[in-house]
Amino acid sequence: MIRTLSIATILALTAARAEDANPFGHDDKERSGLIAIIYDLKQTQRRQPSGVSSGDYPQVIRQFLSKGWDEEVLNRFFRITRPLYSTQIFIPRIDAGAAPKAFGVQDVIQPSEWVVHYKGQVSPPCDGIFRFVGYADDVLAVGVNGKTVLIGSRPDMDLKSVWSPTASPGARAFNGDLERGDWLELHKGTPIDLDVLVGERPGGDFCAFLLYEMKGATYPKDANGIPIFPVFQLAPQDVPANTGNLAPPFIKSPDLWQQVR
Repeated sequence: MIRTLSIATILALTAARAEDANPFGHDDKERSGLIAIIYDLKQTQRRQPSGVSSGDYPQVIRQFLSKGWDEEVLNRFFRITRPLYSTQIFIPRIDAGAAPKAFGVQDVIQPSEWVVHYKGQVSPPCDGIFRFVGYADDVLAVGVNGKTVLIGSRPDMDLKSVWSPTASPGARAFNGDLERGDWLELHKGTPIDLDVLVGERPGGDFCAFLLYEMKGATYPKDANGIPIFPVFQLAPQDVPANTGNLAPPFIKSPDLWQQVR
């Protein structure tokens, strides 16, 4: 018997494929997703040189995080008004030029010294004590209610004055190790303000991964005995396979985080 798909199902599948094709998100504001905005630290809003060099790039990141994720720090730089919306942040190694291209500004933003700021209100799948786990080349930081609770960036970004890890590193993630953030007591249905910053400094390779851990949960372990954590997701979505060690090992939990609108 031939199964006929409904129009709604076809549209949902098409939308899911479109998001899978763009690792930075989709452009349908009616669907789930953290709002994602790209900034170019090399130029001002008027598209004049900002004077921020590759060496200055970490200083801008430190200032943004130290001021409680104050967007005024970033708003002096060029940004686009059309955001994307992302239900997960799990991007195995790609060329840094993929970010400007994902936002349709590859002719405006060169593939270096950019950041993408994701934000939204979310709640966990259940009551519990959680921490975020992640890594990026070059920058990944996570904020909850305006406080930095995780930095999983390359060591040469020199962000330890803002936040330092207290737990041992997690599994290998491309050219670094997953960092484990601060423990947070969270409740299903009670929203938190979630901010995630990813970015690339010199150009070349880029990757970014956001997972989470729940205290007391039992997770499988890799060959080195390190736990394998679930990917943070707001909606069902394919997760790129860990091919050639371009991404960390992961599990895909059926328990989704919820977006609060």
